[in-house]
Amino acid sequence: MRNTPLMLAPLALAIALAAPLAAQDKTRTKGFQGPNVSASQTTTVNRDAGTATRDRTVTNLNTGDTATSSAVRQRTETGSTIGIVQTGPQGRSRSLEGERVRSENGSSFSGTATGRGGQTYGLASSRSRDGAGNSQASQSVTDSAGNTLASRDRVTTRSNGAATSTVTRFRAEGVSRPPRARRPRG
Repeated sequence: MRNTPLMLAPLALAIALAAPLAAQDKTRTKGFQGPNVSASQTTTVNRDAGTATRDRTVTNLNTGDTATSSAVRQRTETGSTIGIVQTGPQGRSRSLEGERVRSENGSSFSGTATGRGGQTYGLASSRSRDGAGNSQASQSVTDSAGNTLASRDRVTTRSNGAATSTVTRFRAEGVSRPPRARRPRG
């Protein structure tokens, strides 16, 4: 069978119409209804724009108290940026924002977290791996004055088929539980 331009026109039209559809937002909504709580979550992803958002709402059906969470992630040339805001039932909020930068052998994250009481923390982490299986990872949390509140460093080396890991932790005096210095998944 011989392909003529007239036969290929419908195929070209179908491909041209399908391309904008692929660039649209994909939204997924989940809900839960229990005897004491009602919850909903809406996630929207646009792969072409490199964006992802997630909104959650949870309501205590006995008291009417509501907690919310909103997260936004934006892909960048070198990694991604994130922003998260959580509001508790009493209306007090906490937030986290930062940027992850990828490199050839690992990645780093730097950001700021604000607690419900208004205190501000600096967050930093990095991880890397070389071609021989050696790796390192570090995380740190600082207060608004730049003092380190908590940190953790791990170095893993491989030699002759054996792996050796060294972990160093620091926690400032009076800090009972360090603020979480992990990158939220979202």
